[in-house]
Amino acid sequence: MRRLLVALGALAMAFATALPVHAETRAGGWATTELDPLPDKLVANKAYTIGYWVLQHGTHPFDIAGEDLGSTGLRLTSTSGGTTLNFTGTPLPEPAHYAVTIKIPDGQWRLQGIQGMFLPYEIGTLDVPGGLTPAPPKAPMSLGIGIVDYWGTIKPPGFPWDGEVTSSQPPAPPATAAPAAVAQPEPAAAPAAPASPKATVATDGDDTPPYLPVAVTAVLAIGATLLAQRLVRARVRPGHPADSGPQDGAASDDDDFSDGARMPDREDEPGSPSRAEDVITIGRE
Repeated sequence: MRRLLVALGALAMAFATALPVHAETRAGGWATTELDPLPDKLVANKAYTIGYWVLQHGTHPFDIAGEDLGSTGLRLTSTSGGTTLNFTGTPLPEPAHYAVTIKIPDGQWRLQGIQGMFLPYEIGTLDVPGGLTPAPPKAPMSLGIGIVDYWGTIKPPGFPWDGEVTSSQPPAPPATAAPAAVAQPEPAAAPAAPASPKATVATDGDDTPPYLPVAVTAVLAIGATLLAQRLVRARVRPGHPADSGPQDGAASDDDDFSDGARMPDREDEPGSPSRAEDVITIGRE
């Protein structure tokens, strides 16, 4: 049993090292998503452009050196099950600021912020028609914490989050390009019709990695196989060899007596006539 436990432990460690480590664990970071003010009432099947902010540690733009945050957006999952809508956002000029256009049907929806390399953030519950019920913050800010202003005029709606602004680091102004040569204007083309927002529809909103169930199933299967083999070996024991006649070179019982000598008689069986030489005569004298 000890060898079996050691083998299972080694397999578990092998699977753990083979699985990709989530970037949030590797970087030791986390993020939150804040929405710009929403309309007072949302109705079904109408396009809305929503601004949102993805803030690392809830207070500043993404700043992990050598890493890319990745795509951000909003995810709406029907609370009745069966439908998940993913809307990908577009970066705005302000650091950590994005915009996304959504269009959703009637119902109640779980609203999450998609934060690239970070885990999705629970924003709240959205009722259509209706409005947003915010979820409790997972990491409330400590009072008086030092906050750096990275934005200037346009800031996240919760800034400074009960903290104290200790310094300002506004974004660098956009680089100005050299003036281009003046060209003759060409007739302007007709404006294209605005595209309607598109959503990626999924049938399941689960965030479990697809490889995790496979890895767990493989470990359980290997463990069951090793346990079955050990049980079979425990039940099989080497048997005693069957009685057999004398082997070559072995002396038999008859060899212990000289020719003409008679072997001692074995114990008489019940009911058999005695082999003794005594004779009993029955009759007249």
